Amino acid sequence: MPYQIIALLVWSSTFIAAKYAETMADPAMTVQLRLVVAALIVLPVCRRHMGRIPRDKWKPLLWLSFCNYIGVLMLQFIGVKYTSAASAVTVIGLEPLLMVFIGHFFFHDKARWFHWLCGAAAFAGVALLILGGGAEGGVSLFGCFLVFCGGVVFCAITRPTQRLIAEIGAPAYTSVSLAAAAVLCVPFTLLLAESYAVRWNAQGVAAVLYLGVGCSWLAYLLWNKGMLTVPANMTGVLLSLEPVFGVLLAVLILGEHITPLSWLGILIVVAATFCAGALPQIMAKKRQAV
Repeated sequence: MPYQIIALLVWSSTFIAAKYAETMADPAMTVQLRLVVAALIVLPVCRRHMGRIPRDKWKPLLWLSFCNYIGVLMLQFIGVKYTSAASAVTVIGLEPLLMVFIGHFFFHDKARWFHWLCGAAAFAGVALLILGGGAEGGVSLFGCFLVFCGGVVFCAITRPTQRLIAEIGAPAYTSVSLAAAAVLCVPFTLLLAESYAVRWNAQGVAAVLYLGVGCSWLAYLLWNKGMLTVPANMTGVLLSLEPVFGVLLAVLILGEHITPLSWLGILIVVAATFCAGALPQIMAKKRQAV
C-alpha cells in the first residue's frame, strides 16, 4: 500500500506538469516525449527481461501497454488542454467508483448499495464542478469528458494488469510495457497531434522530464509493485487521495481560480469516494465486534 500512495502523490501533480508542457508542445507530442523519456530509462532493464517473458504473454502485454499508456494518457492529456488542471484531477477522483462499477458489470465483483449512492453523489459533484466552472473557472465539459474516458480505460484494465503482473513480475511488466508504449505511440502521435512543432523552453523541458521520470517510470514502478499485494477494490479506495492533492497543487502552483459552486462539487466528489472506500471497512469492523 505505501508504494501506491507514493505513486498517487506523484500522479496528483501530472496535470500541473502537463500545463507547463503545453507551453512547449502539443498534448499528443507531450505524451510521445514523456514515453520516450521513460523508455530510455527502462531500456537497460527491459533488455534483460524481454527474453524471459513467455511467448503467450506478449499479446496481452502489448494490448495492456497500449491501453494503459497510450489510450489513457492521450485521452487525459488532450482533455486537460481544454479544461483546468483542478477539474481534470477531480474527474480522476471518480476512478475509485468506476473501479467498483466496472468490477460489478464485467468481473462479477458486486457493488453494494452504498457504492451506488456514493456514485450518484460523485457524478452530481462533477456536474456542479462543470456548472460552476464556465469561463471564469476554465472548466470544459468536453475536456472533462475526455479525462473521464481515460479513467474508464484505466479502471477497465486494472484487473487484467494485476493478473499479468502476477505472472511475469512487476519489473518485467513495467520496463517492457513502457518501452513498447514509446514505439506503439508513434502512429497515434502523428494522427492526433495538431502540430509537430516543439517550442523548446526550460519549464517545458523540465515538465516533460518530470512526466517521463517521475509520473511514468517511478510512479508506474511503485504502482505496479503495490498491485501485487493490494486488492483491486482497495486500489480504487486509494485513488480517492489523488484529487485532494491535485486540486491543492493546481491552486497553489498554477494559481487556478475555483468558483464556490465548483468547490462544492469538488468536495462532494472527494467525500463520496472517501465514503465508498471507508464504509466497507467500518461495516466489517462492526460485524467483527458483534
